[in-house]
Amino acid sequence: MPQTSISRERKISSPMRRPSISWKLLLSCLVWLLLGAAIAAGGRAPEHEAAIAPTEPNSTQKSKFDCLPKDVQLNDVVSYSKSTKGNVTVEKTLIQMKAQCRNRKLVNAKRREIRFFRPSCWGNPPADYLEIQQRENSALQKLKRTYAVIVFACDPMIQ
Repeated sequence: MPQTSISRERKISSPMRRPSISWKLLLSCLVWLLLGAAIAAGGRAPEHEAAIAPTEPNSTQKSKFDCLPKDVQLNDVVSYSKSTKGNVTVEKTLIQMKAQCRNRKLVNAKRREIRFFRPSCWGNPPADYLEIQQRENSALQKLKRTYAVIVFACDPMIQ
């Protein structure tokens, strides 16, 4: 009889131990997953959100650049740096150029009209990328002869 009572205890107790081990395993996996996500973020989440969130330019700058083309926003990035705080925006560039609206056209301090140029940006270039670059470079040179041109840089995260 003692053998059957021991075997009953083992049968009853072994299923009771397994769920507690699986819960502990699940809990530890969850903790490691959250810890890994926190380490991977590296404290960059607030900066990243600030880079994505549209910043509202002050009202004087907004009214000063009313003639900005519809496809260009004041918070669009013209050139990138290692941190999002160092990125140069369209607004900063226009202020540096002392740009203003004259006769519904955006002009620099020398009253030369300002145009914007966005080159093609891709991670994996297409087969004819050299031809595309040549066409874009010739179009850019043609624009630069007549206008003051602000050229957008490609996002280094894409390339």
